[in-house]
Amino acid sequence: MSLSKKETSILIEVVFSISFGFIFLPFFYVNQGDDLISINNLIRKITSIIIFAVLYFSIAYAVLELIFKTKTTVDERDDMINSKSYKLGYLLYELSLFVFIGMLLSNSILLNTGGIIFLIISLLLFVSIIKSIYQLYLYRTF
Repeated sequence: MSLSKKETSILIEVVFSISFGFIFLPFFYVNQGDDLISINNLIRKITSIIIFAVLYFSIAYAVLELIFKTKTTVDERDDMINSKSYKLGYLLYELSLFVFIGMLLSNSILLNTGGIIFLIISLLLFVSIIKSIYQLYLYRTF
């Protein structure tokens, strides 16, 4: 099974989302009750997230460009696949917004900022992974 450059790029996004979830999401889960008031700790964590993202994507896309030296062309198929996957992502985002508001109104555990941040990041991570996997599925089937 050989993957095209676009499919490999989508896999890079999926791997990043999953690794972000495993590496950084536990920090926000553990610190739910702390209200994340320590600004120094929060800035340190945000800085490490930004550095991780920049290094990951720089290395991954540099290797991708070394492996696939050809330029990719964007045609109607790519536009259709992007439209469908972003439509699904938008619908999932709207659904997760309703889930967030419902949990915020009904659950007293989420009254602190740590729980709210954890829930928001979890929902956004879920939407990102599902959108990218659906986009990869469309590229493999069309």
